[in-house]
Amino acid sequence: MAEQQTQEKKWTIPRGPAATAAKNRYRDKNYDRAELAVPKGFKARMKEIAKEQGYSSYNSYVVEAIKEKYKRDTGEELTWKEE
Repeated sequence: MAEQQTQEKKWTIPRGPAATAAKNRYRDKNYDRAELAVPKGFKARMKEIAKEQGYSSYNSYVVEAIKEKYKRDTGEELTWKEE
């Protein structure tokens, strides 16, 4: 008797122009964009550090650093209103 292997269904990531447009609409609705100019090589180093520290992304590392700096300087949590 041949053994049957069970395969889990693999969900594919939507691709193509419609998927890109949907992702862009979500991003525009939920996030503000901010450009950060840093010296050459700095961004690559920050990405390495973010990964070493266990952050999911460079962006999440930068946001957390800003929140921590604000709390250290003011003693208050950084809050904001959604526009």
